[in-house]
Amino acid sequence: MVYIVEVGDFKYYACGICGLLYESEELAVKCEEFCKSHPGMCSIELAKQSVGYIDLGKDYQKVFFKIDPSRKHSCGVFKICKTNVNIYRVC
Repeated sequence: MVYIVEVGDFKYYACGICGLLYESEELAVKCEEFCKSHPGMCSIELAKQSVGYIDLGKDYQKVFFKIDPSRKHSCGVFKICKTNVNIYRVC
């Protein structure tokens, strides 16, 4: 099931299997379908379109961006906290 990641006024969608982050829910769903049918592999074409990934496997959760979502330049890392970032699953 796809995750919704909210960072301030921005909304992103993440594959529930590999954690790749996209600007559209459609791409996150395609990625999840690929991951289900090809365990342990990611689609290169879909990965190129990702804007980052989420790491949900640790004691704390992080969102890693290829670009800063508010400034559109390289590398922002956001720790999950109630005021800045919300992550939840699509129902």
